[in-house]
This record gives sequence, structure tokens and C-alpha cells, in this order.
Amino acid sequence: MRNILIALLLSAPALAQANLVQDGSFEETVVPNGTWNVFSSVGTGGVWKSISGSGIEIQRNVTGPASHLAQFVELDSHKNSAMAQSIGTAAGTNYSLNFDFTARPNTTAATNGLQAFWINSLGAGATTASILAAATAGNMIADLHPNTVTSNTWKTFSHNVVGSGTGYSYLVFKAAGTSDSYGTYLDNVNLSVAPVPEPETYALMGIGLAGLLAARRRKQQQSH
Repeated sequence: MRNILIALLLSAPALAQANLVQDGSFEETVVPNGTWNVFSSVGTGGVWKSISGSGIEIQRNVTGPASHLAQFVELDSHKNSAMAQSIGTAAGTNYSLNFDFTARPNTTAATNGLQAFWINSLGAGATTASILAAATAGNMIADLHPNTVTSNTWKTFSHNVVGSGTGYSYLVFKAAGTSDSYGTYLDNVNLSVAPVPEPETYALMGIGLAGLLAARRRKQQQSH
């Protein structure tokens, strides 16, 4: 009976889902090791687009390692900047958003700052101007000001967001510290939705658990 219950548990839908963010670890626009460069867009097809400032800075082992794989982003490139990605979402669906961040090593606390926005009010093909205009306090999901560090000390930010009725949501990241070309690092951006097991799955799991309990009771009775 125990083996049956284990099989039922293993047959339940997996909670971990594929990342809906494209190029969430910023590896698709490659820069040489030990260097950095600034781009108007990054990722295959330019999925991350610069919407304000000097562009998206990609670093590879300049001040320390990435949180995931080899590269990461600094949005205070030549000055404070912002970037966005359009993501297909389903209305009313709950998603889990996670990303890693750290202060830039050996800088002041004032120069570090990173804001994140989740925008559901725009449809497909929104302009950079309309995305930037919608990145307001009402759509802000993170306002991070990490403490100073001497080496990359990555932390994870997590937040639940809801899909848009337009079929498209916009994820925006914006540098928020002093605009001086030194700012918070960003890496490992992940958006996923975990499917809920169907009622039939719960019923089967309940039957298996009830069988296990009944077998245990019978064994206990026979031992007396």
C-alpha cells in the first residue's frame, strides 16, 4: 500500500514550471570574460529592451561572479537606466517572480538601488514611452536598496504577481540609486506558474492515504 501511495504522489503534476522570462540570466548577449558592455537591447531578438537612460550593461566577471551562470546586469550603466520585457500571461493566473540582486562591491549605499514593476495595463506592442510611463508607484513590486558589500553577495527577491487581461504583462527593472555609473546588480530573473493538482489527483491521493491508515490499524489490532 505504501508503494501505491508513493506512486500516486509521484504522478501528481510537477510544481516546478519552465521560466516564462526569456534570457533571465543574461547569457544570450555575450561579452568577453573580465569585461562589460552597454546595449540598447539584450537577449535573442532583443527581448530585454532599454526604455530609459544609457542602456543595459552586461558584465562578466568584472567585480565578481554572477548569481547564475556567467553574466549579469547593472542598470546604472553610464547613468541610471531602465529595461523591460513583454511576457505573455493569462488573466487572473498567479505567477511567482524571483530574481537575484546584490550591491555593487566597494560602493556607497547611496549609489545602490533597484526597482521592479509589474504592468498589466498595456497590450501587445506597447511603446517604450508607454511602458516607462506605466512604471509608477502603483505598479511597483520592489524598491531595493542593498547594503554595501566587499564582494558579490547575492540575495533573492520573491513576489507573487497576477496575469493580465490583455494577454501581456510587462516586467520592468529600473536603477534607483545615485546616477553615477555604479549600481545594483541583477541576475537570475525567473517567472513561473505552478499548476494546481486536479480534484481527481487529490481523490486518488486520499484513497491511498486512507488505505495506508486502515492497513496500519489492522496490523496494530493483530499484534494485541
